[in-house]
Amino acid sequence: MRLKDIFGLQGLADLGARASADMRPTLLRVLTDLYVHRLSHTPAEERQYIELALRLLEAADLPTRVAVAQRFARYPSPPLRILQRLSDDVPEVAATLRAHPLLQPRVSPTEPILSIPATAPLTSANVVRRSEQTVESRHPIDRVLAMELNNQFFAATAEERRLILLNLPVVAPVATVHNDISHDPTLGQRLEAAALTGNRDGFAIELARALRIPREQARRIVRDDLGEPVIVAAKMLGMPRESLYRVLMFLNPAVGHSVERVHALAALYDEISTPAATGVLSIWQALQPPDRQSRKFQPLAYDDETRRRARPATTTRRASAVERVTERRSVS
Repeated sequence: MRLKDIFGLQGLADLGARASADMRPTLLRVLTDLYVHRLSHTPAEERQYIELALRLLEAADLPTRVAVAQRFARYPSPPLRILQRLSDDVPEVAATLRAHPLLQPRVSPTEPILSIPATAPLTSANVVRRSEQTVESRHPIDRVLAMELNNQFFAATAEERRLILLNLPVVAPVATVHNDISHDPTLGQRLEAAALTGNRDGFAIELARALRIPREQARRIVRDDLGEPVIVAAKMLGMPRESLYRVLMFLNPAVGHSVERVHALAALYDEISTPAATGVLSIWQALQPPDRQSRKFQPLAYDDETRRRARPATTTRRASAVERVTERRSVS
């Protein structure tokens, strides 16, 4: 499939059809969680989610369908076709959605229209009559949801991760928390040197500082045995492909000892888009405690620079103290 076709509606349908039964529940959960974290969607985003979700629901197990129904039970404007599909499911699924306003009959002609015929065009405007207040289509993800999505991604298989990365920027674009990641031209060299020497902790420290993510999350990225998180980080940092190959081969033995895996990850690096990598980075950045999220980004050599600037002041204070002692001795 050509790269430009992957992000079209037909591409999403093909990906959903090719996904194995074991992969579909994870993909459906992740995309639904991302879908409901925003209050509004463009008509295109809504159509794309509906098309893919209907295909994924065909192979989703009961716990996954219940989980999706629970997400939409608390969501003010879920896609009506998905709501109707779930309300016609088994009682364990349907019962969750019976009280949703979109499924309630109109009591009087003056009551706002909350539902539409299944044959009407599927757009956000005619599913719910919203107020004139505009809602930003992309806003930062909250920390609790970020932790859940992060755990789901790391628990996914290699093919599940690939499908998530390919579909993420189309179905559920995520806004970045911080866009001022490091563009230090020497960063790539330091990362590559850390990988070549097997210094995974050093690699993680550099990664955490550059991407503004928690250090523990950076360690999790480095120690992941499948390798997709490193690809996301490399995409955000614009790592050259030849450097990426060396990082993949030496950073984590579980990845580097498999030539096939290294080539598959390098292909994924070319296949995923920058918006997809940005969405994942937004989830990682949202893992940062709120007090740390508000701190201003510091340069990589911040600690060294702080100590260097502090030395002259310290030296001045010591010199003044010596002068005072000398004066006292002279007077005595």
